[in-house]
Amino acid sequence: MMLRRIVILLICTSLQQTVVAQVNSYSDFQSIRDEGFDNSSLRELAVNLTDVIGPRLSGTEAFVNSCEWAAETLNSTGINARVEPWGEFGNGWETQKFYIAMRKPYYQPLIAVSRAWTGGTLGLKKAEVVMIDAVNMDDLQKFSGKINGKIVITPFEKELEVSFEPSAKRFSHEELEKYGEINEFRADPDLYMTNRKMSGKEVKSEISWNDFKDFCEAEGALAIIEKSGSFGTVMSVGDRNGRFLDTLGIPVIDMTHEHYARMVRLIDRGIPVELELEVDNKLVTSHREGLNVIAEIPGTDKDLKSEVVMIGAHIDSWHGATGGNDNGSGVIVMMEVMRILKESGVKPKRTIRLAIWGNEEQGLHGSKAWVKKNVYDVEANKKMAEFDKISAYYNFDYGTGRIWGIFLNDNLALKPIFDSFFEPLSDLGVKYTSMRSPGGSDHLSFNTFGIPGFAFIQDRIDYGRTYHTNMDTFERIQLGDLKQAAVVVATLVYQTANYPEKLPRKEVVF
Repeated sequence: MMLRRIVILLICTSLQQTVVAQVNSYSDFQSIRDEGFDNSSLRELAVNLTDVIGPRLSGTEAFVNSCEWAAETLNSTGINARVEPWGEFGNGWETQKFYIAMRKPYYQPLIAVSRAWTGGTLGLKKAEVVMIDAVNMDDLQKFSGKINGKIVITPFEKELEVSFEPSAKRFSHEELEKYGEINEFRADPDLYMTNRKMSGKEVKSEISWNDFKDFCEAEGALAIIEKSGSFGTVMSVGDRNGRFLDTLGIPVIDMTHEHYARMVRLIDRGIPVELELEVDNKLVTSHREGLNVIAEIPGTDKDLKSEVVMIGAHIDSWHGATGGNDNGSGVIVMMEVMRILKESGVKPKRTIRLAIWGNEEQGLHGSKAWVKKNVYDVEANKKMAEFDKISAYYNFDYGTGRIWGIFLNDNLALKPIFDSFFEPLSDLGVKYTSMRSPGGSDHLSFNTFGIPGFAFIQDRIDYGRTYHTNMDTFERIQLGDLKQAAVVVATLVYQTANYPEKLPRKEVVF
């Protein structure tokens, strides 16, 4: 009888401890929610990063300013943060002045953006537009001696269709369920991109872009204009290796489809087109150093505080707008996650580390350099100090939409863990896990070496229409969605930090 009473007592004690642990956990989850939903700093962060600092092309003063602002803002909330150089990035680039308009057959301002790491016009110029219709190099040579001082465009036989799709959209439940199917490693890409519908036959060319550009430059053309985007939205990036240039070549200008197509139709009918333009671009050589921002909240458990849960987002942007969606939204969410964890009073056992990456748009350079220095050096074939310490890395770079779930990168051992992590978030709609391995951002730098690097299943809103464009501004940021995202990420990070073990890794060969 005594033994039975002891067993019952032990069971009751164990159950009581479990209940107490659950109550404490849910009390912490509530504190995270209260801080994230009631005291959000997202709007102020967003205005400062997009409107006040502006475009943040790598290697520019604005990029450096953004890194310093992020570190200062985090430090002001009691979170230890620093700007951390990672090595030489190369030259930046910026536009000093840009103006373009059609003068003939009538005056019309045109919507366009100068492509990064291309040159200028050396003052205001007026020039005829010449359309080069060439499929191969022999065709191209026929225009030798005919484009000096002219503006060059090329023909196309595609035209925009009327689109009856909304400009922004959320996932349907059917689409989300598709992400949750284990065999859907490569789900329909249309779920994650808004395609611009086109009709007609595309002109095929055997001429590479570099050969075409070199020909135009050698022939003394004033500028090249390329068609990009539609509905007044212009997608414009630049040569990722432009950072190695010592001088800028021929100006290359990206123009919205509607204004570009009008020039093609006019020239097709024998009607001369003349533009005036002034493009003043320059290399920036004073900020060649690559930068990241690193911030930490120390762990509270004496045995686990040496281990780390990392979160991150990239702060650099392209130059056409202010990087609201790509990736201002990610930066402010992850800064807000750190603030929430700090101010809510929860006690993560492992250390929480935020990495605000620089130089992502030119090839994930900031995160790759950090991983090489701290996680694994491929050249030396050597594990670095952080390799065995990092439990997980959470990345935010898929736009402004609310979070519905997470991509597990074909690591099935993670599924039951995240099913349990999602339980206190179910009322916020978070319940989907996908085995897919989405690419395109800094989580890849960690996945390469087996460290679980996560991206989130999010509503894409209008991400596919605005990223890298002249319309990627504060207005693209959905603050209500990002409040939910910050609370979700903070809750997941807190649970990961207090999980009994580091999250399971996939075996990889590197």
